[in-house]
Amino acid sequence: MTILLLALLCLAAGFAGGWWYVAPRRQVTEALARRSRVLYELAEGDVDNVAHELERVAEVEPGDSTVFLALAALDRRRGRIERAKAIHRTVLASATLPSEQRVAALVGLGRDLLSQGNERAAVGALVRAISLAPRSVATLESLARALEQAGAWERAAAAWERHEKLVEGRRRRESKIGRGHALAGQADVAMAEGDDRKARKLVERAAELAPDSSHVWTAKARVESAAGDPEQAMEAWQRSWELLPAAAHVVVPEAWHWASEEGLVADLVERMLASLRTAKAPPLVVAIAPLVARQHPEQAAAALERVAERSTAARLQLVRLRLLRGQRDAAREAAMGEPAAPRLTCRRCGRKMERFRFRCTACGGWDSASDEGRRPTQGTAAARSGVRLTLDGGA
Repeated sequence: MTILLLALLCLAAGFAGGWWYVAPRRQVTEALARRSRVLYELAEGDVDNVAHELERVAEVEPGDSTVFLALAALDRRRGRIERAKAIHRTVLASATLPSEQRVAALVGLGRDLLSQGNERAAVGALVRAISLAPRSVATLESLARALEQAGAWERAAAAWERHEKLVEGRRRRESKIGRGHALAGQADVAMAEGDDRKARKLVERAAELAPDSSHVWTAKARVESAAGDPEQAMEAWQRSWELLPAAAHVVVPEAWHWASEEGLVADLVERMLASLRTAKAPPLVVAIAPLVARQHPEQAAAALERVAERSTAARLQLVRLRLLRGQRDAAREAAMGEPAAPRLTCRRCGRKMERFRFRCTACGGWDSASDEGRRPTQGTAAARSGVRLTLDGGA
């Protein structure tokens, strides 16, 4: 009997030891499996399931602040800004939070505040992050964009310059472009203050740093207009509307108003004709054609016909032009096409833009507005490519 009891006790001890050895490893295995599911669903663009899985991971591992930072980043992308802010502030309240993760939480909070338009608070959070990680590339970039949005152009230019010294290759080029936009903003301020000489110097440097930016060339056109150099101003207007056709409905009327006041309409029309001959983007044709049609109706009509299939506005202008010239049959034929759905989106993040801006309010991208005039049955770029989730503070 004693031997039987000893055997049972040894068996129980063996089971307990085995459970003690296996159970923690089982939990680790399950946690790894959950994280693998998160990565897979993230790659598939299944945002709701990613959020659900992250919430489950956070319940099982409440001490892992990385999971909470990822969940907050995802919440911001889903538009749940208040919850993202709450998570970031909860993470920041931990006294034992490692420095790297504190930086990530501050950057995330800054981005949350920026997405709500609270630029001053966003800059404050990002400045705190920079004080903890002065060489963090992602933090510097977020700070530069926040300063741009706040209109603090000089500080933004300084932040981009620091960023430029820390990166290489394509990212260094992006830093230079960012600094160019900031200098263009400084030029606008200098011009408003009446310092045309300083404005011209700033905008010339901006054009060197960001030669393919419609925003920069618009600023240059305004500076040259104020400085009294019409040839340079007209060249800058033309560069601006050709570089970013989606901006044409803003840039072209401004250029026309200036040319009308200066008595330079004929010269501007020549430049418009040059753009119209090769223009394939509907927004550019729609902006220029009505003005050119006053003197060159056939060239305007040819350009409108070229884009009418992709633009309802172009088709309506073409019908109106044909009717004004008494070409009723041609007008009827132009009106019979299937209308295209207008859509202004950001080329960088794929989000819909309610109205044109040189800078996307969602992702901060400059000169990213695009109107492809696609039909409503086709999906957006964001829907096709899925969603990419990153930790807020990665360098």
